[in-house]
Amino acid sequence: MNFFKLITNNVIRSSRIYGGYFLSSSFSVFVFFLFSILNFHPQLKSGLGGSNGNIATLAAMGMTVSQVLIVALSFIFLWYSFGIFSKARKRELSIYVMLGIQPKDLRKLLFGENMVIGIGAIISGITIGLVFMKAILIIVQNILSLTTGLDFYFPTVGIVLTIGVYIILFLLVSFFLTLKIETANLTQLGKSEEMPDKTPRANPVLVLLAFISLGIGYGSLVYFVKSIYNNNILVLLSCVMFTVIATFLFFHQVSVYYYLWRKKRADYWQGKQLLLTATGIYRGKENANLFALITCTAAVALVGVSVTASLGSTEANTRNNLPAALVINHSFDPTQISEAEHPILQLGQEIFEQLAKAGYEPTYEKIQPIPFEYTLKEENVSNYTGVISISDYNRLAKQLGMETLVTKENELLLPAFDLEEATYFKEFGQSYPISIVDLEGDFTLTEVPIPFRLSVYNQILIAPDSLVGLIKGKMQTEDMPYSEIYQFIHYQNWDDGSALNKQILTRLTQKVVDFETAMEEYHSIDNEEASAEKWNDIINTKYLEFDSLYHNLIQKRQSNGFILMIGLLIGGVFFLFASSILYFRLFGDLDKEGRLHRSLYQIGLTPKMRHQIVTRQLLTMYFLPMIVATCHSAVAFWGIVQLAEVNLWHYFFIIIAVYFLLQFLLFWISRWRYLTHLDLRAENPQAF
Repeated sequence: MNFFKLITNNVIRSSRIYGGYFLSSSFSVFVFFLFSILNFHPQLKSGLGGSNGNIATLAAMGMTVSQVLIVALSFIFLWYSFGIFSKARKRELSIYVMLGIQPKDLRKLLFGENMVIGIGAIISGITIGLVFMKAILIIVQNILSLTTGLDFYFPTVGIVLTIGVYIILFLLVSFFLTLKIETANLTQLGKSEEMPDKTPRANPVLVLLAFISLGIGYGSLVYFVKSIYNNNILVLLSCVMFTVIATFLFFHQVSVYYYLWRKKRADYWQGKQLLLTATGIYRGKENANLFALITCTAAVALVGVSVTASLGSTEANTRNNLPAALVINHSFDPTQISEAEHPILQLGQEIFEQLAKAGYEPTYEKIQPIPFEYTLKEENVSNYTGVISISDYNRLAKQLGMETLVTKENELLLPAFDLEEATYFKEFGQSYPISIVDLEGDFTLTEVPIPFRLSVYNQILIAPDSLVGLIKGKMQTEDMPYSEIYQFIHYQNWDDGSALNKQILTRLTQKVVDFETAMEEYHSIDNEEASAEKWNDIINTKYLEFDSLYHNLIQKRQSNGFILMIGLLIGGVFFLFASSILYFRLFGDLDKEGRLHRSLYQIGLTPKMRHQIVTRQLLTMYFLPMIVATCHSAVAFWGIVQLAEVNLWHYFFIIIAVYFLLQFLLFWISRWRYLTHLDLRAENPQAF
């Protein structure tokens, strides 16, 4: 038998050890290849017609960063896993040494085994990606809400990149880890299981420090969220640092202290408590670093996946949006065309009628702000903006379900531009003395904590009807040659993606294109008289701007779609890696645990009691890090919700539920396989 045959036989015969390693590596290759498919897709590289113009840039940046992160996670996973395998095979390796194998041949053997698994994982991951490529492109198209489909193409560059990156990755891991093998110590390594471990100890001071660090970490986040100017990055860093310290101290000290405390209780000698407590002390100390790392990375993954999942939601994408589903803005010269004859006004009424016929039960209002100029007396700064009457605002507010307002005589109200400014006005809102051009008297400008604006960039003031009448009466015709009108059309289910919603969006977009085309023609006219006539025609009949909640939602979903996809895939990679490491850690000590259960079997412990002991141990191993990670992520997500001022908790709970469901499935499968192998070793000494 040649050397290559020995390598392949070792891999095949060690399928129990290497199986999960191979599957996890294949999934990592598959995800990296998926990002490569999207990163080099011709349509995503050149931009997509009808979609957000930032998609090409987001695709390139997001996919590249994700690929780097996947490679980094893969390197850590492969490094740690291969170390576990070396420990699990220490008896086998020591036999090779005793039989006279040379150090370089032993390294070559381990190097070859890892490379065989790596090449197999690369081939299987790329093959799976190619088989399901069309389905993947369809899913990505739906996630990004793209109006045009993603065409199938053969990803030659993606295949070459994936093969190159992972060949180098497996070569590096194999090379550096085989260098760590010290053949002179392998004989002793094979006997290490027979040597008793030192009893772990816990320091009460460090136990107390763990809870103090946790309190400081959580308290720092609360302070950061509740502080007025929450921009001190050091506070946020201290939150992360103290939480990580608390996590490591919890698993290194608190868990060991708990088992030592249980050891002093009177029920320590009763039933299975003796075995659970005694083994728990050693297992807790031995797995402390592993549990702490899984907890910290799981907390980050849970928060990241929850946030990215909520990014595509209507709540997150409309938190600072306009008050109505559709706002159409146009202007006209009342001396040349009447308001009733204006084509844009007729367009808004036609859209309202279409929605009413379709059963949407829309509301319709139109508001005409009056331009005026005022000066802040304290700063002597002039401001030019628009004002609407309090009756117009309250009429619109009732239609849209917003809070109505009351003004005092000679008082103007300044609504908040967005939710952040509304929060600021609620805490620090003030009134300022102002003067209004061409009007005598003392006036005040009061900030009110209600978000309201006519468009995504145009803030407005609200004044008593009598004051608006005075301002309008003082305005000369030459001061406002063009009247500006905002049409508000609101209806429920504006985000249902229906054909009518898409038709309205297409129609308004085309009107904007017609206006831009007319402006280009205007700039090309040399005749001054013809130019003035063309300008009047454009302003009176073609000028249009619109804001649509549905249009904004589609754009934000396209922008956030890549973030959502990246977060979910990387979260999936992390879950698989963390689960695989737990699985490897569990089965890496199978022979050692098998000898323990053989002894328990010989002294008469029933299989039922042995299974109960193992189940309790596995519950701690699989769910204790997840519970601690859930606490950390819940506190972090609370901070995000408070800062965003949007209730997104249901997304967090859905992600947590899915995570625990997957963890439970992994626990059930691992328990079943683990108990099967333990029973075989306990009842059959020839199984070792």
